[in-house]
Amino acid sequence: MQEKFEKLFYEFKPEDTAWGDWSGSPQAYFHGDADIPGATMLGGYQIIKAPVEMDTQPLYHRDDENLVFLGASFPDVFSAWDAEVHFYMGKDLDSLEKIVITEPTIIKVPKGWYHGPLNFVRVDKPILFQALLFNGIPGWVKKIAGPQGPELYYSETDCHRRAAADCQSPDSLPWHVLNEDGVTSYSDTGSYDPDKAPKATETVIKPGYASKPYSNATALKAPKPSLSPETTKLVLAMPKEVTKWGAWCPSPQAYFRGDIYMENANYNVGWQIFTAANDMENPHFHQGADELIFFMGANPQNIFDFDCEIEFFIGDDPDHMESKIFTRPFVVRLPPTVWHCPIRFRKVNKPVTFQAAFLHGTWGTINRMEGAETAEDGPFGRNKYSYMGDNVRFCKFDSTKRCNICGACFPDMEIKENA
Repeated sequence: MQEKFEKLFYEFKPEDTAWGDWSGSPQAYFHGDADIPGATMLGGYQIIKAPVEMDTQPLYHRDDENLVFLGASFPDVFSAWDAEVHFYMGKDLDSLEKIVITEPTIIKVPKGWYHGPLNFVRVDKPILFQALLFNGIPGWVKKIAGPQGPELYYSETDCHRRAAADCQSPDSLPWHVLNEDGVTSYSDTGSYDPDKAPKATETVIKPGYASKPYSNATALKAPKPSLSPETTKLVLAMPKEVTKWGAWCPSPQAYFRGDIYMENANYNVGWQIFTAANDMENPHFHQGADELIFFMGANPQNIFDFDCEIEFFIGDDPDHMESKIFTRPFVVRLPPTVWHCPIRFRKVNKPVTFQAAFLHGTWGTINRMEGAETAEDGPFGRNKYSYMGDNVRFCKFDSTKRCNICGACFPDMEIKENA
């Protein structure tokens, strides 16, 4: 394989954290530019097994960050949820807001917004936590007391989420929470009802749609504190999607479909589980943003429990594709205009997690159409291309709803027998 393509792949390595009983180990991390040159996202795949307070003081990043909280069992991360998390964020230290998480949730933290503490107050079932920073190099900022008054303390480490003794930093200046109500526990153990999770049909943008941060999926002992309209748009209870692809891709699943689900989103991703060998997708490329595709074992508590053989195709154009075969968890970075696919799941002896993460709120692909223009159409003749995106495609069954690729109207994917 050409070097320019070879360097776009990275095989995950188990990382033993030894942080304590609250943390699963080994864990998987994608260290951004350090793992794949040019990557513009980094993040972890952490399992939280017991109550713990992380990010005990507010800080901010120079780039947007998304925080994902899911039940740690695929594909049904909804029934797997039994926890409560308290998180604080705001534009400055004097205007933090308390966000109470009692169900699978995604939060967008805009660049420059202070956030923290992050307190996992109840963890009766393990949580899959992903902190995704949209920069290939870690970095965070605190506002601290300096000799001449307030000043900023900057670090390019990623250990602010790690309970390590060598990751000490100066204390933050005091902060104020606008909606603090003094309540320390909002939910009863085992009170989450996955059948009341917001459905995809309720979440896909229609006229008048706005992001919905709090569903009624949890019976509460005390009402959650209300959020300002600006913060409300940044918090989303993950919709429960009942897909119809077939037994090889079990349902329900969790997706975050970018700006279909949250206004001004910068991320578009799914957590799909494949249980059978298959071929998927024709050669295509994306325009305007990177895509990162992750392949991991389907048990979030040990993604290295992996028994699959996957062949991934990449190239300069559909006529000049090269392939690489993997038998361990890996990620591939696909810069704009890099052709890729098909993906051949040649053996799936154990279920595999397929996570296609597009670093833009609007997902779309560009495919080469069959046939080409002739010389009569121009001095050289050119191929024709088609664009398929979730900003131009609407549901066949409901013309007011944007397509969320549920599979109901798509042809059956070809399923292969394990060789």
